[in-house]
Amino acid sequence: MLQAGETGGTLTVCLQRLAEYYENRDKLVRKVRGALAYPIFVIVFIIGIIITLMTLIIPRFSILFKQFKGTLPAFTRGFIGTYNFLTNNALYILMTAAVLITTVVILSRTKKGSRFFSKWGLKVPLIGPIKKMAFVAQFSKTLSILLSSGVSVIDAFVILAGMTDNEFFHDGVLKTRERIVEGLSISKSMEITGFFPGVAIKMTQVGEQSGSLSSVLEKTGQYYEKQVEGLISTMLSILEPLLIVIVGAIVLSVVLAMYLPIFSMQV
Repeated sequence: MLQAGETGGTLTVCLQRLAEYYENRDKLVRKVRGALAYPIFVIVFIIGIIITLMTLIIPRFSILFKQFKGTLPAFTRGFIGTYNFLTNNALYILMTAAVLITTVVILSRTKKGSRFFSKWGLKVPLIGPIKKMAFVAQFSKTLSILLSSGVSVIDAFVILAGMTDNEFFHDGVLKTRERIVEGLSISKSMEITGFFPGVAIKMTQVGEQSGSLSSVLEKTGQYYEKQVEGLISTMLSILEPLLIVIVGAIVLSVVLAMYLPIFSMQV
């Protein structure tokens, strides 16, 4: 963009557009990260509760139950059995988890593995669509600013392919570029690739036919940013009560398992 601005004598305009672009992109990234902050906090909180229960509460009740004369309730026996299994095999469970994580990390660094995990990650409910729409928003706005700054379409798609570490996104952009090189229009190339959503393709087609592709792409980016915000709100509205229910279910299970024998003794 700077090279195109220097050549065309529009360096000041290009710098202004770059500043706006990076500001808007940073705003979108912060929104996505902010949406994930609450679920991550609650998950860490749940893990903290589980660790506290398993190290402080349950062992004391287990000692008490050993002195219990009579048959423990089935729920309590199952709970204690699960607890004993986890504590007795904690080392093996941790080693297995470490091996699995290491294997996933190593595979994700290979081309095939990275492509597989990138594609699989997009199938995760809510999170997958958010990632894809966030990329389409970034793609549309970046292409808009590159074209308006005088960068050629072919060079613009090379830059677009390099702005993501997701192999699935990267391949989708490069395949679209290949169709453009073959002589097809941008919208037709996007359609044949099968990667881009229908609204983005139609908007691009309108922009090409009207000769205002850059401004239409800017509007497309804004549209998908709003879609991302909507999906984030939906995800939070679902996750917040779900995580609260999970925390309540864990605490309730422990309380029932620990106090059912006491209630049966009173009866």
